[in-house]
Amino acid sequence: MSYSFDGEPEIKSRTCPDCARSHEAVTGFVLKDELAYAIYFADWYPHTVEAVIDVVFGTWDDPDYSDQVTFGCRIGGVQGHPEPVASLVKGGGSRPDHPMFGAKLDRVVALEHPRLTAFWDLIDWLVLNDRLLSDNIYHMPPRLESDEPR
Repeated sequence: MSYSFDGEPEIKSRTCPDCARSHEAVTGFVLKDELAYAIYFADWYPHTVEAVIDVVFGTWDDPDYSDQVTFGCRIGGVQGHPEPVASLVKGGGSRPDHPMFGAKLDRVVALEHPRLTAFWDLIDWLVLNDRLLSDNIYHMPPRLESDEPR
């Protein structure tokens, strides 16, 4: 299996809905074995030192999108872990409603979904290959036990 980007991922500045600070966000299209595979949306929040990544899988049958599913994860500090940890969160939780997202899977449903392994495989690849994610996650400071949970 071979992943690649379908074009250059697009980096933009977004405003955090919680604190109104500006942060970098990236949207990219991923091919698997040269076929359309997924769309991802990643936001880097420097004020909380974390990334939130949403991945949409499906067959891309516009306007139906009936088989689309969106997974989500947060990568950042977690109490008891000195290095960043990837945690499953609700997919598309901060994204506007649009049929393209299909079913936005919460953690409980995502843990049982047949595409969960594919999601984690893609997250691993994205962290290594997406510039925004790689530059920030691999240079994240270690979390000290005295740090407040993020």
